[in-house]
Amino acid sequence: MTVDDLDTPALLIDLDVVDRNIARLQRYCNDRGLSLRPHIKTHKIPALAHRQLAAGARGITCQKLGEAEVMAAAGITDILITFNLVGSQKIERLARLLRQARMRVTADAHEILPGLGAAARRANTELPVLVECDTGLGRNGVQTPREAVAMAQAIAAQEGLRFLGLMTYPTPPAGSEWM
Repeated sequence: MTVDDLDTPALLIDLDVVDRNIARLQRYCNDRGLSLRPHIKTHKIPALAHRQLAAGARGITCQKLGEAEVMAAAGITDILITFNLVGSQKIERLARLLRQARMRVTADAHEILPGLGAAARRANTELPVLVECDTGLGRNGVQTPREAVAMAQAIAAQEGLRFLGLMTYPTPPAGSEWM
């Protein structure tokens, strides 16, 4: 088959370039003593996530529960979900995932903690939870160190949950192209 034989639109991926990029990022993290947990929201392809893991990533990050379900079904067993999970349907789905993979989640609202705890108890496990902190982007996360401490204490007090640490997205420098 040649490019002329493809029906468009068609996605073409140069795996040599992909593998070089994966290796370069992993090398950068390794050289600095950092554990890499890449976010799959840009590719959402289990085969690429497996390549990242094979190169040395410690696990993957998903934004949504559905992404995590796809990755777990593909045999990926260390997953972080970085968006609040709200509602009984999502809690049931999380409980199922907890039986398949080593899950971690983030939280920035006290109201979601009982549901997360219920999912962990249904799966007969402990769910590690990171407090999401807003450090300037104005998106998600607790707004102050005091709120972060209160969330951490609430997580530690919730049966089935374990406070794992803090998570944030770095704020780009003022005047950067991101602002």
